[in-house]
Amino acid sequence: MKVIINADDFGLTSGGNRAIIECHKNGVLTSTTLMATTKYTQEAIQLAKENPSLGVGVHMVLTTGRPILDSHKTLVDETGKFKYTINTIDDAIDHEELFAEWDAQIESIKQHLDITHLDSHHHVHMHPKINDVVVRLAKKHNVPYRSERLNLPTEVLVDGAFYKEGVSLDYFKELFESDKAACVDVMTHPAYVDDYLESISSYTSWRQVELEILTSQDLKDLVNKHNIELITYRDVTA
Repeated sequence: MKVIINADDFGLTSGGNRAIIECHKNGVLTSTTLMATTKYTQEAIQLAKENPSLGVGVHMVLTTGRPILDSHKTLVDETGKFKYTINTIDDAIDHEELFAEWDAQIESIKQHLDITHLDSHHHVHMHPKINDVVVRLAKKHNVPYRSERLNLPTEVLVDGAFYKEGVSLDYFKELFESDKAACVDVMTHPAYVDDYLESISSYTSWRQVELEILTSQDLKDLVNKHNIELITYRDVTA
């Protein structure tokens, strides 16, 4: 089995950035997706440059903070912040505005890094009302995007079960012993918990547990025992 272990939320917090790099250098993490609009984006870009073996995609943002572009009419509230959540996306959202915003986010990261794939914060790109936007962006930038099943030379199954109560070594044991797919993308969110993270996210203490598991010798032993090939999206599209 080939496995992409991807950390979402690169750039969200400094503690998250440090944890992601630690999980890559001292653990099993192979991939991450970077947010272009957050407080620690530039720190994450520098860390990615210092760790070129880490695959870096774009974690497109629609549901937190402010956009890159200042011309939006349907994406933001009266304060200029993104107004949508995954549960409030409706027909009023302008697809061309969203395309322009996400394209700007992608370009701002491509200025510094060779990106491997696309996904989004809170998985909004998979929403049926706006999924066509990421399809267009993936074609424009010639990269795959995370979906339930990706149409790549090697089919990739996306698995989001490593989350909250699913965060355990047993999760990986069961995955490695299954025949779910030849290639699996495992979503993770490791971080060192700090005051800033607690002020902006409801998913906190579990992130530190993820960090501990992703750097554990027990998980490395499981990878070796089951002959797991740890890869990035770059390897899938090569």
